[in-house]
Amino acid sequence: MKARILIATTLALLSTSIALTGCGGPSEDASSSKTAPAAALCAPHSILNCPSCNPEIVDSMGFCAEHGVPEAICTKCRSDLEAMYRAENDWCGGHNLPESQCEACNPGVLDKWKHMGEQQTQSSASDPCTDHQIQNCPFCSPEVMDLMGFCGGHGVPEAVCTQCRTDLEQAFRSEGDWCEAHGLPESHCETCNPSALDSYKSSQMAPSPKEEEPAVAVFTVNTPRARSFPSLTCSTDSSVIRLASANVAERVGVHIEEVQRGKLRKTLEAPATVEYDSRAYARLAPRAAGIVVEVRRNLGDKVEAGDVLIVLDAAALGAAKSELLQAAARVDLWEKNSQRERALLEKGLSTEKDTLLAESELVESRIDLASAKQRLANLGLSSQQIEVVAEEGDSTSLLSIAAPFAGFVVGLSTVLGEVASPEQSIISVADTSRMWVILDVDQTQIRLVKRGQPVLLTAEGWSGETHAGHITWLSSEVDRKTRTVKVRAEFANPGGMLRAQSFGTARIVTRDDEEVVLVPKDAVQWEGCCNVAFEQKSPTEFVPRKLRLGYDAGDHFEVLSGLSGGESVVTQGSFILKTELRKGSIGAGCCEVEYLDK
Repeated sequence: MKARILIATTLALLSTSIALTGCGGPSEDASSSKTAPAAALCAPHSILNCPSCNPEIVDSMGFCAEHGVPEAICTKCRSDLEAMYRAENDWCGGHNLPESQCEACNPGVLDKWKHMGEQQTQSSASDPCTDHQIQNCPFCSPEVMDLMGFCGGHGVPEAVCTQCRTDLEQAFRSEGDWCEAHGLPESHCETCNPSALDSYKSSQMAPSPKEEEPAVAVFTVNTPRARSFPSLTCSTDSSVIRLASANVAERVGVHIEEVQRGKLRKTLEAPATVEYDSRAYARLAPRAAGIVVEVRRNLGDKVEAGDVLIVLDAAALGAAKSELLQAAARVDLWEKNSQRERALLEKGLSTEKDTLLAESELVESRIDLASAKQRLANLGLSSQQIEVVAEEGDSTSLLSIAAPFAGFVVGLSTVLGEVASPEQSIISVADTSRMWVILDVDQTQIRLVKRGQPVLLTAEGWSGETHAGHITWLSSEVDRKTRTVKVRAEFANPGGMLRAQSFGTARIVTRDDEEVVLVPKDAVQWEGCCNVAFEQKSPTEFVPRKLRLGYDAGDHFEVLSGLSGGESVVTQGSFILKTELRKGSIGAGCCEVEYLDK
């Protein structure tokens, strides 16, 4: 309630301090367009009455006196033309017009159509009605309402549209139908007479049925205002708000700040859990059941690759070694028998059958020897250790568990004399020089996360200490219960400060730019179709700038277009200027607002 009283008081102060020189015309709506005559949809551009495919309609549709170009190619009246011009690389992004129609960039470019405007003016001057002295008078010739069609840009039939036909104002005044406050006929002023335009809705021209569906479907979504794109057809930035004197701004509390260029860092916060890097973490179990006879390393001990950690007495190992020695002995025996039988066969003292039988036994014994070696390999013995068993006739049953890589013993769950089996690990080794951190990111924000992005971690127990890492993996599924997505980051941990299963808070750096344009939030106002900021050009002049906003940076917005840095913009008091800009929709204003054709 206090806010409403403050705004009302401020407006009252303005009304006594600023010269009232007129309301000015309301800005065009972003979706406005004058409905084109019904025609077939052109295939290349998917629009009705396409001037590129049907040049003859440029003459038939007449001249748009409001914007100085033929009606058929007027992008301000026909918003469906923009895509066609963009496809033809004929578009001026600075002024939201085709390059071929932009007088600001190409002075004199509209001169080639002046003759159409002059011809239309001469035609309008001929045969005016006797009562109102205008051509195509809707009061004297009601049939022109249907002939001239409907003005979709202003919501009334073209024949009675005072914003398109400037010659009508005097006729409406003579009929006693004029709203001085808003510069419109009373019968068209929805501010004074809500629903005044409903009576014209039935006269809107419906386009002919489309022959085929367009290639692109457009859906309306509920986009937050801060992320809305500036309207392409809105003429807001063609206005100038001019105060009556320089001290008025001070009296109503207008403050000015400079638009800065600075560093922008945007982070996304998520809960995190520290884990071992699974590529350097091993839970070790014996290859065969046995009794623990020696524990050579304890918890926390540093180990190197190949160091023996635990020794067991495993009967399976002794049996496998015995099988190897027996197989090796059989191979030696049958190699000698095979050689002897072949020598006797050459002398005619043996049969070929005996020779083949000896060679067959030799092959089988070699297969048994290979199987025995494989069984020892399966129990964890290296090829060198297996050769030592064969050469030295070792048949002991002592089975060793060795470290697969360098690191620390992080788990030990056995004691001397305990029976250990392959089903359960008894010792764990981890390389803690690098750790993983698992983040739980809300599924609504996962679109901001990418591999390689920096991550800042604050772990429990280390307040004030920040660890830096980067994202290496994003899960492809959403958790059914928490509706979060798992994200993995890798961190260097040379000092061992990060410990597995500890919790923390991670901040993913989703944006880190050295220099961006930043505008204070208080300077940004929603004008109705665009976000605007008011740039101060002089102590008494303010120009609205249409903005495309990026990230929310706390007290500032990132500006993607509309400002380049260094401009002076209104912060406190910007709402007052916005009300003056939109005075056509809230009643008579109290600032001088000019609408300049750029």
